[in-house]
Amino acid sequence: MAITTFATLFAVMADPSNLNLSLRLAEQFPDSHIEIRPGQWFIAGSGTAIEISNKLQITPGAESGSAVIVAVSGYYGRASSQVWEWVAAKIGKPTSV
Repeated sequence: MAITTFATLFAVMADPSNLNLSLRLAEQFPDSHIEIRPGQWFIAGSGTAIEISNKLQITPGAESGSAVIVAVSGYYGRASSQVWEWVAAKIGKPTSV
C-alpha cells in the first residue's frame, strides 16, 4: 500500500543571475516550481529543506551556486493571481511515496 503525503511549499532564494539553479529547478521540479521574481521561486515537493537543497545540488559541492531554501508553514502577501492559483493548486495536492 502506498503512503499518501501532501506537498510542502518551499521558498528558494538565490542570486538572480544564477542560471545553473534555474536550469536545475526546471530539471528536478518541472511541474512543481514557479518563479515569483528573478532569483525567487516556490517549489511544491516532499522532504526537508536539506533534501531539496541536495536535489538541486546546492549543498553537495555547490554545483548550482548558493541559495537559501525555507519550508513555508504559512503565507500571505501580494502577488500575481498566477502565483496564488499555483499555490492553491499545489498545496494539499496528494502525492504518492
